[in-house]
Amino acid sequence: MLFTECGKLPDMIVRFAEDIDLDKAVEMYDEIIDDTEGKAESPKWTKGIYPEREYLCNAIRNRELIIALDGDDIAGGIIFNHKCAPGYEYAPWAVEAAPDEVYTIHTLGVRPGYQHRGIASLLSEAVIEEAGKRGAKAVRLDVIEGNTPSILLYEKLGFINHGKHPLQYDSVSVTEFTLMEKVL
Repeated sequence: MLFTECGKLPDMIVRFAEDIDLDKAVEMYDEIIDDTEGKAESPKWTKGIYPEREYLCNAIRNRELIIALDGDDIAGGIIFNHKCAPGYEYAPWAVEAAPDEVYTIHTLGVRPGYQHRGIASLLSEAVIEEAGKRGAKAVRLDVIEGNTPSILLYEKLGFINHGKHPLQYDSVSVTEFTLMEKVL
């Protein structure tokens, strides 16, 4: 499914990733990890641990990974599904919804060299569009401590900031995350 050919990014195509995209998706996320290592706004991902190849492969097979393409290059990617970290159930969400009525955004990343061009917004809007088509009541996400640019992006897209809450992830030692929600 093609989501959009963006007017402000005329060469950018946004679509679900396919099996053939796996190697390039792994490469893109590895570049993001290298570029953000040690920075305050780092997602604190680790090569080979998160997002690892198998995770991306499963996201492709389950039609959960949306990518932005610039020709043959993957400029960015975003994963969305019904899975969320332990702790989400205690958040003061704006809308009550069963787990299958909510999509959670994971692993939004834009390759260095493509950042600050609206690609993260484009990918997030594609998830919101697809979640709406599937009848979801809300799209939710968590932002790791220190990643202020992501919080500002999601607020600009109309997400409600529910403040910091403890979550449990095996792949990071941080436990406080900002929880955000877009009511559909």
